[in-house]
Amino acid sequence: MDEIIKKLADWEQVKIILDPQICLYLFAMLFVLFIGKKVHDLCTPYNLNEQLVGVDNKAVAVSFSGYILALALIMSGVLSGDSSITTSDNFRRDVFLDLVNTGIWSIIGIILLQFGRVINDKILLNNFCNSKELVTDRNVGTGAVEFGTFVGTGLIIRAAITGENEVSLSISVALTLLYFFAGQVAFILFGKLYQRISRYDLHKEIEKDNIAAGVSFGLSLIAIGILLSGYIMKFDTLVGMFIWFAISVAVLLACRYIIDKTILPGHLLDEEISQDQNWGAALIEGVAAIGIALFCIAMI
Repeated sequence: MDEIIKKLADWEQVKIILDPQICLYLFAMLFVLFIGKKVHDLCTPYNLNEQLVGVDNKAVAVSFSGYILALALIMSGVLSGDSSITTSDNFRRDVFLDLVNTGIWSIIGIILLQFGRVINDKILLNNFCNSKELVTDRNVGTGAVEFGTFVGTGLIIRAAITGENEVSLSISVALTLLYFFAGQVAFILFGKLYQRISRYDLHKEIEKDNIAAGVSFGLSLIAIGILLSGYIMKFDTLVGMFIWFAISVAVLLACRYIIDKTILPGHLLDEEISQDQNWGAALIEGVAAIGIALFCIAMI
């Protein structure tokens, strides 16, 4: 009993969360988010401030929210590696190295997220212009898909950073780029397969401002990002990653069928999405896919 009380009242653990370094990292994160917003504004053909607060464009807000979350995931990956917060005699040196490391990876992350946005526009949803759908049509479904690709990409980059702490910066960057492009290929392959197994035209439904179709696909992309990032955290082989991807997709699609028959009995999920535009049913499908992905990662 004394040991339990002593453990619960361990002041050394309390001092860690009261360390002034945490404030520095928090300000660094806010600064990176500010820079990320500026870069995103420069890389998109619309004014972000005007769309977010001038005309209250929810589609742009959904997409940009995914971008911000992805940046936060990447920065958390940097700080959870060897350069994580520590209390030591070399306080200034450790903080300086941490901040430099965070800055380098934040820049890399911002560039890769913007590149992923272009891939989303030109390949994943290549039947229409994403920017037009977001700005002119205020298509929340398109925003949901971009949210999914941003978060999925952020998870993969975070896993690559966290999993490569014992190699040089150049090798770590090269591996991160490799996993990034492998992840984008996986997203594209999954998109093609998702279109094939669906009873509706995914691109056409999203272009018709069907929020349900965008929510379903966007959350499924996050599930794929979780599955790939979980593998990267534990293993190194790229061949194994694509084998794991094939297995994971098969499991997700099988579970999608089971969810259709058990959780939503008597109503075809594809009809709920395409005909009724039931984004509630789409939300259930997507969250279930994320839950299954988390369960699969816990098993390997």
